[in-house]
Amino acid sequence: MDIIMLKHLIGLFRAPSEEERKLAQTINNSYKSLRVVGRGTIRIDPEEVFDSPEFKQDLDRAKRLING
Repeated sequence: MDIIMLKHLIGLFRAPSEEERKLAQTINNSYKSLRVVGRGTIRIDPEEVFDSPEFKQDLDRAKRLING
């Protein structure tokens, strides 16, 4: 067994770090339609993304950047 595999196995049994907990909470509170399926595939309703205020802000910023 190589060292990388061993580190991964040990990591499975440790408690999540504060950063990992915050990231998980952010993900869980993000989009209602977000689902992890299969082996890490993420599915999300595109309409929910397009309707989000963050997306609209980023789209506006991108338009201003492109148009000058």
